[in-house]
Amino acid sequence: MTKHGQRRQLKRVAAPKLFPIPRKKGGKFVIKPSPGPHPANRCIPLGIIIRDILGYARSLKEVRKILNEKVVKIDGRVVRDYKFPVGMMDVIELTKTEEYYRILPFRKKLVLHKISPTEAKYKVVRIIGKRYVKNGYIQINLEDGRNILFKTEDKDERRKILDTYSVNDSLLISIPDQKIMNHFELKINKYAIITAGLHMGEHGIIKEIHEKFGPKASTVIITTPTNEELITALDYILVIGDDRPAISLPDPKEYEEIMRRSWPMPE
Repeated sequence: MTKHGQRRQLKRVAAPKLFPIPRKKGGKFVIKPSPGPHPANRCIPLGIIIRDILGYARSLKEVRKILNEKVVKIDGRVVRDYKFPVGMMDVIELTKTEEYYRILPFRKKLVLHKISPTEAKYKVVRIIGKRYVKNGYIQINLEDGRNILFKTEDKDERRKILDTYSVNDSLLISIPDQKIMNHFELKINKYAIITAGLHMGEHGIIKEIHEKFGPKASTVIITTPTNEELITALDYILVIGDDRPAISLPDPKEYEEIMRRSWPMPE
C-alpha cells in the first residue's frame, strides 16, 4: 500500500529557500518545522537558527541540550522544541548571553536583526480577521496565530471596536501578555514594509492603494527612503508605523555583515 499521509522528514534539496543551509552538503535531510504559528515556507526552524545561524551548537544533539536548559525564549515564552517554526517579527531571547533578535525580511530573505532588551518587549502583527464569539464577545485574529478577545456586552462599544480595527491593519502588542500598545491603520502616508515577493524587505511610506477584486489583485505603491517608488501586492504589505517605523530595521550599510552572520557562503 502507498502512503497517503504527510511525510515526517524533509530533504535538504527540497527545503524552502528561506532556510539558510547549503543544499548539496551536510546530509540528505534537514529539520522539518513542526505545525505552529507560521507556515513551513515562511519560517525557519529553531534548531537551524541555533546551529547554523548563531553557531551555538555543532550538532542537533547539542541543540537539544541547549533547549532543555530553558534558555531560549520566543516572544517571551520558553520553547524546547527544536522544530518550532520561528517566523517574521518573532523575537528570540537568549537568556544566558542576554542577546535579543527579531526575525525581519531583508533582501528577499529572513534575517536575525539584533535588538535592545526594551524593543524585545513588543512586536508588530497584522490583523487577518475579526469575528463574534461566545457570549457576543469580539475576537481579533492576528497573523502569527494569536487572538485578542474584547469582553464587552455593550452594543455601542462592540460597534466601535469593529469600526476601529480592520483587516490588514497592524497592532503593536506587548509580549508575552499581548496587550495592545498601538494601532496602525492601512492607509496612505503610513510606514510599511514588504514581507514577500520581488521587493521583499524594502520599506517606506505608502503613497497609493489600489483595491481590486481578485487574489493579489489589489496593489500598493510605497516610496522608499531613497525616493524609489515600488509597487507590490496589498497582501505583502505590513504597516509598522505612522510616519516612521515603530521597530528598528536592518541598516543597508550593514548588508554584508548581516548576510554573513545569517546565511552561509554559496557552494
